[in-house]
Amino acid sequence: MSTFQNSILSKASLVGDVVALLDRSSGSSVRYSELRGFLSSRLAGFSFDKTRPFATWAAPDFSHATLLLALLAEDCAVAPLSPRLPEAEAVRRAESIGASCFWKTDGLHHLVSPDGPITVSSAGTVLFTSGSSGSPCAVSHDLESHFASARGAAERIPLQSRSAWLLSLPLNHVSGFSILIRCLLAGAAVVFPDKNSPLKKQIEDPLVTHVSMVGVQLRRLINEGASFQHLQAVLLGGGPVDRRLVADALAAGVPLHVTYGMTEAASQISTSGRLQSVPGVIHAGQALPGREVQISTDGEIQLRGVMLPRSILSGDGFKHVVDGEGWFGTGDLGFIDAEGNLVISGRRSRMFVSGGENICPEVIENLLASCPQVRRAIVVGVPHAEFGARPVAFVAGTVGGSEMKEFLKSRLEGFYVPDVFLPWPVAVPEEDAKVNFELFCRLAIENRI
Repeated sequence: MSTFQNSILSKASLVGDVVALLDRSSGSSVRYSELRGFLSSRLAGFSFDKTRPFATWAAPDFSHATLLLALLAEDCAVAPLSPRLPEAEAVRRAESIGASCFWKTDGLHHLVSPDGPITVSSAGTVLFTSGSSGSPCAVSHDLESHFASARGAAERIPLQSRSAWLLSLPLNHVSGFSILIRCLLAGAAVVFPDKNSPLKKQIEDPLVTHVSMVGVQLRRLINEGASFQHLQAVLLGGGPVDRRLVADALAAGVPLHVTYGMTEAASQISTSGRLQSVPGVIHAGQALPGREVQISTDGEIQLRGVMLPRSILSGDGFKHVVDGEGWFGTGDLGFIDAEGNLVISGRRSRMFVSGGENICPEVIENLLASCPQVRRAIVVGVPHAEFGARPVAFVAGTVGGSEMKEFLKSRLEGFYVPDVFLPWPVAVPEEDAKVNFELFCRLAIENRI
């Protein structure tokens, strides 16, 4: 019996007629009592090599998700690829991991890529990182890693058989994929949104009890006057969380939990309890059960636990995952406060030295974002003859540079305050969650900073 069958399908009958999967677009639903038969039929007519990953390239809808689950039930490794990628790049990534198949909405396509480099011995995933700290890497997890991650997450945000989590995030991101595992282990429902309805209407569905989202989504919902009163939990992650967003969310009645996680950790590393007030310093709560977190001597967040990947494949080949004591370096900077909460300072790759002082741009960005007249801010370090590098801020908003400088001076050490404040580039959408920092650095230099 496969890992998926033993942990989920064998227990599905105990949940009975509770809905497991609900598709709001078509009105289709699958109950737990029907789950085994439904997933088995989902692979009718498919022929593929189980020893190699199975790549998919499609929207995070009911059809795509149920195919992934059916493959996991057959002890396969799945590699969902971003539907935003050009098809040629998606195929290239599938071939780079040695995928045997490439599935998209028009059907199954067999690949002629050579065997490997990732081989499959049991069910699992191959998920590409966002590339926020360099080129995207392929992270290979056993299904047991996802199960361990889900069980730890349930200790902080419990799920019952009548809970229903809205799948509002992509399946190629671990934050979206983990919703499937988290719900099925708990006997809860996964709700697939109606493609033709806005997110506001989706979260106001009285059936939905839980939802995961990133800051841009939450900000838009608050601005649209969405109602959060019936929800039991809103899990916010995917990047830095600014103080003003937390304050506005609590004022709007959002049952907010802030989380910190990453692909390499099979989703969440730490998660706060439900926030009742705005913390003095925004944090991501305490480490979830099954995770050990420590801070290295140079301030890097390190992680140890069974949810770590079996391998990470980059352009240079397989990366070493852990050190001799089992610790994985996240590449993020932070500290643990007096209450044991993890505070994220920023990416180590973005940190730069100015006059002998370490500067984390995210610290400046988060403070600027708390200013009511600021909609978005990005800070980069640019070369400086005397100090080596100095911070420059790009700001979208209605406040002048002198006011922002005074605002920061009252809250930061002087060396942290940017020398120059530039307007947000017209060519870059403010809501773009994935920022090209090299572009901002180039723009700063071109402006003769």
